[in-house]
Amino acid sequence: MKNMMLAHRYAKALYSLASDQNEQDLVFNQLTLLCTTFQNDKEIDSFLQSPTIRPVEKVKAMEKLIQAIGLAKSLENFLLVLAKKGRLGALEGIQRAYQEIADEAHGVTRGVVRSATVLPPEERKRIETLVGRATGKQVILSYKEDPELLGGLVAHVGSFTFDDSLTSHLKRINEQITRSTH
Repeated sequence: MKNMMLAHRYAKALYSLASDQNEQDLVFNQLTLLCTTFQNDKEIDSFLQSPTIRPVEKVKAMEKLIQAIGLAKSLENFLLVLAKKGRLGALEGIQRAYQEIADEAHGVTRGVVRSATVLPPEERKRIETLVGRATGKQVILSYKEDPELLGGLVAHVGSFTFDDSLTSHLKRINEQITRSTH
């Protein structure tokens, strides 16, 4: 919980800096790319996470990286602050929190739809429209097959769960039968 609060606080500060420079999307894209790169390279990830490597060494490494690839100025400064404070290990959480802040600012909500089979594009569009109406926001959904589901689908969007699975229908029928017999 403490790490989530910390990540959110840093993300809010970065979003504010990026907004001042009108580079929110650029910063998000660069931050996401950096996080993906760091996660996929175990050596870099280990370096960033290590408490035995002094912040001064991490700052030097970050300065070299920034010089080599070039980043938005607000992101450059932010990364150096994180390095100095020994917080580079929180970068992944910061990236997720930044996305939440950006989504909120743009009226977007994200979610996951689990279904027994692969849903065709027209069905996906229909689900996004229905969930968008229910939440009052633009919806971005990812889709996953779930062999545990007998049929139908379950959508988790923000704090909402839309359950239209065969399992939930069978449970409701069972509850109705149980109630009507008592």
